Amino acid sequence: MDDETAPSVVPETGSTTGIEQEIPKTAPMGRNFYIVMALIGLLCFLIIFFNIPNTRASAATTLVTNNWTLQSYTDKTGILVPVYNGTSVTAKFGMDGRVTGSAGCNRYISTYTVKEYALSITAPGLTKMYCPAPGVMDQEMAFVSLLPQASEIRIHGPDLNIYNTTGQPILVFMPTI
Repeated sequence: MDDETAPSVVPETGSTTGIEQEIPKTAPMGRNFYIVMALIGLLCFLIIFFNIPNTRASAATTLVTNNWTLQSYTDKTGILVPVYNGTSVTAKFGMDGRVTGSAGCNRYISTYTVKEYALSITAPGLTKMYCPAPGVMDQEMAFVSLLPQASEIRIHGPDLNIYNTTGQPILVFMPTI
């Protein structure tokens, strides 16, 4: 055996037998140590910066801090369609649990609850004005019938997406400028 591969032999201290025992040398901290430290650092980063409860609180906070304008809604066939030109469908989620706005022609008021990403909206009350523009009343009725179907919210960039219980997007809002 040459010196590089030979295990070191160190006499055991306090041995009365005079028999030498082999004690392996400890290796210096190698690559595995640094890999483990990097993984621990990555885990800490993920816990601090991608904390899911903070994201959920942020979605609820964004919900009440913005006024929203409807961009598209689900029609009778289940397809997202854009809002008619010249109509403004809005929503303002208040800290008091009320959502109010314009349904396109009439004003509405409803109550809502939000917990994490779960959203529940009651059937809204409406004013009773007639809107002569073609399609506006149909759009309004579609919108107010979709509100109680709300089950979940997601904030995607600046947009507020509201989903039903099957996970289908039913209302897409953008912040009012």
